[in-house]
Amino acid sequence: MEVYLDQMNIVQHHKLRNLRNRSIAEHYHLDWEVFDELHARPQMEVVVRPYGWRRLLTLAEPTYKDLVWEFYATFRHNSKGNSDHADAVQFTLGGVEHSLSYWEFANALRLNSWAAGGPPLRLDLSDPTDFASQAYFQSICLPNSVDEEYVASQTRAALLRPEWRILNHLMCTSYTPSKGSSNRVTLRTLWLMHAMGRSDDTIQLGSVLARTFTKAAISTTRSLVCGPVITALARTYGVDYTGMTLVRGPTPLGEATLRHQHLVARHGRVRWIAGLPQPPIPAEGDQAESSAAGGRRVPHRVPRRDQAPASPSSAPRSPSPGSPPPVVVPISDQLAAIAQQNERILAGQERIHTRLDRERDRGRRLMSGQHYIMSYLGLDPNAVHYPFVQSPRFEDEYPPPTGDGGDAF
Repeated sequence: MEVYLDQMNIVQHHKLRNLRNRSIAEHYHLDWEVFDELHARPQMEVVVRPYGWRRLLTLAEPTYKDLVWEFYATFRHNSKGNSDHADAVQFTLGGVEHSLSYWEFANALRLNSWAAGGPPLRLDLSDPTDFASQAYFQSICLPNSVDEEYVASQTRAALLRPEWRILNHLMCTSYTPSKGSSNRVTLRTLWLMHAMGRSDDTIQLGSVLARTFTKAAISTTRSLVCGPVITALARTYGVDYTGMTLVRGPTPLGEATLRHQHLVARHGRVRWIAGLPQPPIPAEGDQAESSAAGGRRVPHRVPRRDQAPASPSSAPRSPSPGSPPPVVVPISDQLAAIAQQNERILAGQERIHTRLDRERDRGRRLMSGQHYIMSYLGLDPNAVHYPFVQSPRFEDEYPPPTGDGGDAF
């Protein structure tokens, strides 16, 4: 990779020196399995409707430091050209220069719906400051927050509907990272969501990504964004990045992150996105039977007609003469004791479910770590390698002493 960096001119070397001092933002992607578990996939698919946006937000690629530096040091954007301008986006990857139009830029990432068989997209080059931010904000916020005034530096993400709040967090952390909190709705994230939701004159993703890269390139304090997008470009153009420095593997937007944003509601074993329709909750008896069977429901068994009657020894015995009368506990005290026992059981189940959620997120992180190790070793990250290594026997590794060297222990 240093060979490619040495081919840069003096201006690009100056940019590269500044880029080395900037951090690379962690890039999250949507994981549909998480939203299946949270009963929110239909709502998220309605929001992320365009093909190109759905592919972009679910792009699971690792991030390589050398690719990010080379791309940003050589990136140029001609925003004054039209959608057919051949030099709208220029960059270098693997020492090879590329000059693309907006359509070619999106098609190189396989984000253009025309490449998937859909109709060509009409390009809208409107600036983020030109769209009606107040009207669009009111269209995606909660019903009780419709009258709220949108202020870019003060508006909180808690005013948004749950599905748009998830997308706002994804945009803030992966595409427009800033020093502010991801709980704030910035003007650029609002513009990105506005671009994604337009179906009549959809903004071409090539233009949107070019503006996103330009914003990150000219900044001196913000993190470098869209590392997986750059890796996808390198994969398209056949760049060999096996020996490059891997920053991190794909990072899914997991349930732990959503819980940190107070977006996950729970009732027993059922979890869902707070604010979305609540899924049906099984009865407590079904939950207990399911827990006792390891998650499998146990059908109620009805005794057969030919079953032998209960033995006399199992029938209740009458108290013997002279014994003290049985203690009668009031029904209210019994119900209170049962309620306390149920509360303890539910609290224990809550602790178990929280532990299971942590283990599930840990498993996803381990998969990302496996992806990291495979990339570091030069293996194909998209392939699965399970080499079979036979461990030596103890007798082969530590053979017994032979001869008359001494007594055996």
